[in-house]
Parts: sequence; C-alpha cells; structure tokens
Amino acid sequence: MKLAFLIAAHAHPELLARLVRRLQRPFTSIHIHIDEAADIRPFEKIFDKQGIRDIHWAPRVRSGWGTFGQVRASLSLLDSALREDADAEMFMLISGQDYPLVTPEQMHEFFAQRSNTSFLVCRAMPWGELEGRGGLDRVEHYHFALGGWRLEYPSAQLPGARRLRYLHRFCSLVLPPVRTLPAGIAFHAGSNWWNFSREAAEFVVSFARRERDFMRAFRFTKSADEIFFQTVLMNAGRQWEREDRDLRGVIWDGRRNEFPAVVRPAEFDEIKKLDAFFIRKVHPQHSLDLLERIDHEILSHSDAR
Repeated sequence: MKLAFLIAAHAHPELLARLVRRLQRPFTSIHIHIDEAADIRPFEKIFDKQGIRDIHWAPRVRSGWGTFGQVRASLSLLDSALREDADAEMFMLISGQDYPLVTPEQMHEFFAQRSNTSFLVCRAMPWGELEGRGGLDRVEHYHFALGGWRLEYPSAQLPGARRLRYLHRFCSLVLPPVRTLPAGIAFHAGSNWWNFSREAAEFVVSFARRERDFMRAFRFTKSADEIFFQTVLMNAGRQWEREDRDLRGVIWDGRRNEFPAVVRPAEFDEIKKLDAFFIRKVHPQHSLDLLERIDHEILSHSDAR
C-alpha cells in the first residue's frame, strides 16, 4: 500500500521541510499546495538547500482562510496525487503546520489493515456544534471575502465597518435573502482534515469536474472545506467504508485565546496521550522544542520498534 500525503501550506518553509523529511519513505508520496497568495520561492529554496527531492507541487490557487479557495486547493492536491500515483491507496490531507505523532510505517500498517476505508468526521446539518442555525447559515447565506474583510448577507447584525454596511445594503437590493442551492441535497459537515481511500478520492474529483453547478453553489459558502467533501460523499447514493474520525489531534479549548491552540513544550505530556496520527497547530516561534521532544521521545522509539 502506498500513502499519499497532501500538504496545504502558506507559510513557514522550514516547518514544511521538516514535516516532509519526517514523512518521506519508499511507500509514500508528497504533494504540496502553496497558497497562490504566498511567495513560493522561500519554499523552493529551502527544499533545494536541504536536498529534498521527489515531491510534487500541485497547481496553485488562492486559498484564503474560510473561502472556497480552500476546497479548490484540496481538489488540486487530490487531482495531482491521483494522476501521479497510480498505486496510492490512501490520501491524507494535512496542513504545513501539522506534525506526526506516529511514523509512516505505523500509518502504513494501520491503513493496510483497513483497506478501502476512509476516515473523516461527518455530521448531518444542522449540527449543534456549528454557529448560525447549526451551520445552515454557512450555506444559505452569502459569504464574501473582500481582501481582509468578510461580509455575510443577510446578517441579523450589520457590519461595524461603514464600507461593509454599504455593501450589505447593496446586497439587499440585488440578492435574494436565501441562496439558490442544488435541490435534494442533504448537507453534512465535519473536520476539514480527512483521509480518503482511492475509491473515495476518485469519486470526489470526478464529481467536482462533472457537477459544475454544484461547485458554483458552494462558491459563497463560509468555511466550505468543512462541508463540501462530507456533502459530496454523503449524497453519492451509495455506502462508503468509513470511520467517523480524522486521526488528528487539535486543541480547541480556547487556551491562550487561540483557535486552535498553537502547541508548546508544556503540552507534551497531553499530546503524548492523544490517539492521533498528527498534532496541529505547530509554529516555529513556539513549537520547536516540542518537536524535538516528539522526535526523540515518541518517533525515535517507534522507529526502533
């Protein structure tokens, strides 16, 4: 079995290089998408300097946080991996600020025992953990990304910025209060990090190419990457081999007012207990000592076994 790692990154080239070195094996392939808004040259420079080869750079799109561009970036990665790796059987989407808690060998063994099973968190909407009527406002309202600004229409609370209030008023004159959505679709949501079997990956990419109206309907969805993939798979008219977990460790308890929390050395014991393949979110300013401990106290012991 071959594992394809799909890495979405936009910053911190040194972290990305470290992550790639940890994941490269004869039975893995690495596919990287760099946000089109970022300068790719620092990434290419550090990879060349460290002699990192045999990676695939996926076609780039703008993939700002919370925009449909994140879905397009994930699809670019999936399409790249499917074309380049005819023998890849598991496709794992991670970020450039993830770090492994188990070795690729352990991942390989795990997935080999669960052939053709996908791993993603999936809940029917409305889902109580999502704001705005269980997340329905994300798909029924219009969400616009205007540089660093975000505008939702309609919205019970008018935007604070004057220019956004003007735009909200303009929307009320030209747009319906509820977006036109594909008929007969049951929307689902979950984590934007997933692990797809080849069968599921091929279905998603084929669907995205074929159903252009569906793609356009998602264009103005807030955080579409937390809804699109679940909705596509759950409306396929077939049953998938699936486990309802994403195999990621993410701290969402609001510590340090970070969502998610950037992990630090003090959290090592907590992280060590996680039943996860990756921890996120790491950062070069706060997490390097933690990564050293993960390397020497977790991963090196696993390598020895």
